[in-house]
Amino acid sequence: MVVVWAGSYAAIKQLIDDGLAAPDIALGRYLVAAPGFAIALVATRGLPGLGRRDLARLVAAGLLVVTIYHLSLNAGERLTTAGTASVVVAAAPGIALAMAVAIGQERFSRRRAAGLAVSFAGVVVVVLLGSGQSISFANVHGPLLVLAAPAAFAAFNVIVKPLLPRYGALPVTAAASLIGTGALLPFAARGTVHRMAGLDAGDILLLLYLGLVATLLGYIGWTRGLRRLEASRTVAYLYGVPVVAIVIGALALGESVTVWLGLGGVLVVAGMALAQ
Repeated sequence: MVVVWAGSYAAIKQLIDDGLAAPDIALGRYLVAAPGFAIALVATRGLPGLGRRDLARLVAAGLLVVTIYHLSLNAGERLTTAGTASVVVAAAPGIALAMAVAIGQERFSRRRAAGLAVSFAGVVVVVLLGSGQSISFANVHGPLLVLAAPAAFAAFNVIVKPLLPRYGALPVTAAASLIGTGALLPFAARGTVHRMAGLDAGDILLLLYLGLVATLLGYIGWTRGLRRLEASRTVAYLYGVPVVAIVIGALALGESVTVWLGLGGVLVVAGMALAQ
């Protein structure tokens, strides 16, 4: 799953370079995955006894993890590299931990605070200097847009956490994904259908990869792995995503790997390891 998710950053970047808009990629990705999520929701007997408060929480979760996350990630990758985007998104666990501590879901400790500070410093380095260019709004615009993605994913984790013991991880994930997919529909523009119809075989394969492998099978595979490993060991695997994504971006897209990008990635990963 680490390799699959790492490859998704390069796939998004390639689709953007081939002319698709940010909403096109997000919508195409989730329309491919939506039937599978619907089957998973039915197979797990849905969400029995879902009340209004939990429904509101679920709707917010879907908007965060699908709509906001993917629109901001895709829009940001238009203006930055796949490797840079992966390092910025790697800050999501740290942001989630900070949010959880702030609202009392997790305990505060000096070690966690130090880890979050180191990780945040890594994100700052990547946003400001990761491209290897001079500091300017034009150069940081893309990474700042991408930063909205891990913030949304972190908020999703905090919001959805109380629902998991009551309904289960797979039904909640499937329902949130379907809600978020519906929220993407208004973002389809007049040119979306035309751009989708003009895709070549390679781009279609990339969309299928994003929808079926990285999204649908990715979540299911990750959940199965979580059942067999301790949560702390499973989360540790996520530290490999930006490393693999940078390598894939360099090999597949010819992206440059700067010293600042490497330093920022090390700080983000080291900070998360210390905090967790």
